[in-house]
Amino acid sequence: MKKLIGFILPGCMLLACSGKDYFNQGKTAFDKKDYKNAIAYFDSALVENPENASAFATRGSARYNLQDYEGAMADYTKSIEYWPKNSDNESELASIYADLADCYYNKELYDAAIENYTTAIDKNNNLAIAYAGRGDACILTTKPALAQADFEKTISIDPSLASAYFGLGYLKFEEKDYTAAILHYNRAIEFDPEDVKSYMDRGDSYYMLAEYLKSIDDFTKAIELDPTFAKAYVFRGDAKDNLDRSQEAIEDYNKALELDPNYDLAYFGRGAARKNLNDKKGACEDFKKAWDLGYAEAEAFTKDCK
Repeated sequence: MKKLIGFILPGCMLLACSGKDYFNQGKTAFDKKDYKNAIAYFDSALVENPENASAFATRGSARYNLQDYEGAMADYTKSIEYWPKNSDNESELASIYADLADCYYNKELYDAAIENYTTAIDKNNNLAIAYAGRGDACILTTKPALAQADFEKTISIDPSLASAYFGLGYLKFEEKDYTAAILHYNRAIEFDPEDVKSYMDRGDSYYMLAEYLKSIDDFTKAIELDPTFAKAYVFRGDAKDNLDRSQEAIEDYNKALELDPNYDLAYFGRGAARKNLNDKKGACEDFKKAWDLGYAEAEAFTKDCK
């Protein structure tokens, strides 16, 4: 998620008070999402005061928004190091630990992410985003019970945080309780109607219940939100093929392959649609291509191609 909050401690305790006020200029640029110039201003602020914890923290957030996770991690770590030991502003320090955890999460270092989310929670047990982030990390470290508890705690603190409902939906989907998953995805979409992954996963849940028309609606919405998302075209193609709309399905698979020419599932899906249309030659070509690209299930379908 984007970091939209800068960190400021009161008065001149952490800011260089030379009149140049690079920090405030950096904060203004940050608020305008001009992250590169924000970083330049914070660089200058840190030349004047190398122990400016607020400058490190907000520069870290600017770097995070530019997907420079290594740089952000270094800045958040420095901010924590220089945070005033007598500060009673534990809630902002908790947020910095949560931001550091987000960096570890994006680097796929999930155990380190969990450790830092937990530190954030220890410092502020009402920090909803820390529970939500830890829940996501717990899913990826196969701790579903802990993830569920964290998502439920998130919602008890902030009932409007869409990511927690999405997480609960994901857990229910993995349990094959697709009806319950849909209810959670409904809530996720209610609070974040432009989240592509919620439409995708709700559509997949409808698909598993053989409610293909509803799944097509969700995959179509995902495509409207992100026309470059090849997976959405493949999933919509699968749903159309199950409704005997195989030619339409082929058009979706073709679009997916236009976006990703090495997408094995798109070749496999198109092969199945061509088979339904009695195009054996085209089907065999696609099944063989899917197998060549590593889709193991396609091998069985190539046996009829000899």
